[in-house]
Amino acid sequence: MAPLNSHFKMYFCKNIVMENIITIKIKDNKAKKVIQSLAEIKFIQIVNDPTLGLTGKKKKQAKDFLSALQQAKLAEQGKVKLKTAQSLINEL
Repeated sequence: MAPLNSHFKMYFCKNIVMENIITIKIKDNKAKKVIQSLAEIKFIQIVNDPTLGLTGKKKKQAKDFLSALQQAKLAEQGKVKLKTAQSLINEL
């Protein structure tokens, strides 16, 4: 279920080269229904961005966390190699 203050971006694809991006803030409990209705339109792509409602330091922390999570997923898939704890200690 969508939170009461839902933040999301919508991509309107006019053609291959150009697209318009808008952000909509829905302030009531009907956010889930609105998002589902918009998602049914073929030329609209709903992209959830968990950092949209954040500002300043919290936004940076969220982006850093999401980046670290992505690195961990890539390491699990064997696509990147992460440093060991010992190598990090040795750098200190």
